Amino acid sequence: MNEIQELYQKAVAEIKRDDMVKLLKELINIKSPFFEEAEIIEYLRGRLSYFNRLQTEIHSYEEKKITGFKGENLIVRFPGKGGGPRVLLNAHVDTVPLCDDWTVDPFAGVEKDGRVYGLGALDMKAGVVICVFLLEALVEAGMELSGDIVFTAVSDEEGPFGLGTHYTILDGIVDGCDYALITEPSGPFAQGTARFPCVALGSRGTAVYFIKVRGKSAHGANPDKGRNAVEDAVRIITTLTEKLDLGFHPQLGEGTMCITNLRGGDKYLLVPEEASFTVYRHTVNGGTKQALREVKEIVEGLNLESEVEVKLRDLPHPETFFRPWTVSEDNSLVKSLKKGSEETLGKKLQTTYFRSESDANHIATRLKIPTVLFGPDGANYHAADEYVEIDSMVDSTRVLLYTLLDLLY
Repeated sequence: MNEIQELYQKAVAEIKRDDMVKLLKELINIKSPFFEEAEIIEYLRGRLSYFNRLQTEIHSYEEKKITGFKGENLIVRFPGKGGGPRVLLNAHVDTVPLCDDWTVDPFAGVEKDGRVYGLGALDMKAGVVICVFLLEALVEAGMELSGDIVFTAVSDEEGPFGLGTHYTILDGIVDGCDYALITEPSGPFAQGTARFPCVALGSRGTAVYFIKVRGKSAHGANPDKGRNAVEDAVRIITTLTEKLDLGFHPQLGEGTMCITNLRGGDKYLLVPEEASFTVYRHTVNGGTKQALREVKEIVEGLNLESEVEVKLRDLPHPETFFRPWTVSEDNSLVKSLKKGSEETLGKKLQTTYFRSESDANHIATRLKIPTVLFGPDGANYHAADEYVEIDSMVDSTRVLLYTLLDLLY
């Protein structure tokens, strides 16, 4: 047994399944849809500030341009002796709003058949629990690491802009970090057949356009005397579907497009004078200007009589655009993760790519450091009866504990 294995055996004894489940249920009990995270942030601060070796602070921020949201993040630092790298652990504490059709209490943390059910159980309160137990295990085992760990428990990841992580970057909270580990559920969001344990080495970005069509009203009995904005909106949608090149990336796969929020024609027996819709794109290459130009060129090519406005959604800050990203697996972080999976689970770590955006889009593209997503298994994220597999939550913690020791001891 080598030195890292010995240290791991000492620290992993502090990671107990029942204790992790208990904390997960407690977090599920706290309602925390995005923009309403203050209670869960304070709960975690109270727990982690108990340990003298952990430096905890509340990071407050305010977004004034669009949302008016005043938010908080919890920042926890575990300082090392010096000389080693600094690792960022990131997990969001917020959830999407509650949907219909739950068959169990979404805020009770129902445990059955090796799973815990609840809103945010998988996405991603289990990931928060993993980070908490990693820090507590290292402290309780008396570990002295050469490098630092910075844990950011962030708000508003599920909102439109990822404001919590955005402000940790903008305010310099995570300056100097060398690697980033985000404990999102990597298997459920994986491309193809990859399943736990798997690590995501990149993800697609997003571009959101608002398209408004202005026609001319007329009586419904004389449609030829007007310009039907709804019909022109349909022409645009059809042409975008047929002609817009959504791109392809060898790792991230194909880009996709989803039309949402189609509105118009709500007045009785009038030719609709206005229609609008939203285009939500998952991008695999290019930036905001390219994405906007591609759509405008297609719209202009239709030569419609209606007036058409195409614009990207307003952003609180130029850097709150979710850019696509990838990272090579030929770096110390991924190598340590692979070693951790093999040493602790006896399983080869699969590599994959994340199907959606996350805070990793901010971290990887703006901090420009090796960034990965690695977390537990489960199902029904953003849907009724969301659950996490308990064993995968515990196993994720074990893999990441070995990874941190391998990187930082």
